[in-house]
This record gives sequence, structure tokens and C-alpha cells, in this order.
Amino acid sequence: MKVTQIEAVALTKAVLALVAEAYDEAADPRATWFTDNEPKNGVLGTVESLSAEEASCPLSSGDPISAASHVEHLRFSLSLANRALRGENPYKGVHWSSSWSVKKVDAGTWKTLLASLRSEYEALREVLATGAGWSDEDTMTGVFGTIAHGAWHLGALRQGLGKVRSPASA
Repeated sequence: MKVTQIEAVALTKAVLALVAEAYDEAADPRATWFTDNEPKNGVLGTVESLSAEEASCPLSSGDPISAASHVEHLRFSLSLANRALRGENPYKGVHWSSSWSVKKVDAGTWKTLLASLRSEYEALREVLATGAGWSDEDTMTGVFGTIAHGAWHLGALRQGLGKVRSPASA
């Protein structure tokens, strides 16, 4: 088996496409890698149309976790990823469980939370575009983990919000 090196530019382009699909939307919603083939198919597209009241509703019976909970958790995790990519220690003074503390939001808080998630997402894209994600194996693994983490929460959100559909029959 021949080992081939991957060009950093190609890797960056692929990762940016997957990050966009998970957190925002695919460049062409008709040609996606893991989301439904529709516009605004990522986390932000899924939650930005929700009212604060809808975002505060539990996604499953017996569990207080809401869309707002997922959004705060993802905002928190992206802020840690951004800190790590800037060379900071992202874990100093951090309490992971606190990222799930948001359950209910009012309109102002919801708007701020959505803007904060979008800001962290855009900051991540900006730093990844520089190729900073490929500095070492741990950093690279963290970048791939960030994509998987976003995709997992996207699935949980879409399932909980009743947005999962079966493909149309042929």
C-alpha cells in the first residue's frame, strides 16, 4: 500500500466544508456529505428559526435538555476549540457540566446565544482557514472531533425537534 501525503490546502478545504455542513449549511444543499439535502441544514440553520419558547422546550420527555441547552453546549465547546487553536490552555478553570446549565431562554437571551454560537463558529472557520489545525496530531484530532461533535448534536437537535424525515420513495 502506497502512503500518500495529503496537501494541507486540500485538507483545509475539506474540513471547512464539513465544519460548515455541521454548524451552518452545506455550500450546495443539494450535494451534502451527512445532512439532509435542504438549505440551512446545519445546527445554526436548524435552530435560528426557533422562537425562545420553542428553544426552551425539552426535546424528550423526562429530560430538561432543550435546543437552547444544545446551543449553549456547542457555543462552549467551540470556544474551547478556538482557545486551543490559538495556543491557549482551553481547560483552565472550565467546568464542562456547566455547559448544559441553560435550559430556558427569553427572546433576548436566545438572540444573544445564537449570535454567540455563530461568532464562535465563524472564529473557528477563520482559524482553520489559516491551516492552524494541522500543527500536530492532537490538534488535528481535535478538529475532526469538533466536526463529529457538531454532527452528533445536529442529529440530536433534528431528532428532538421532529425534523428527521425519511427520504421520499422512488
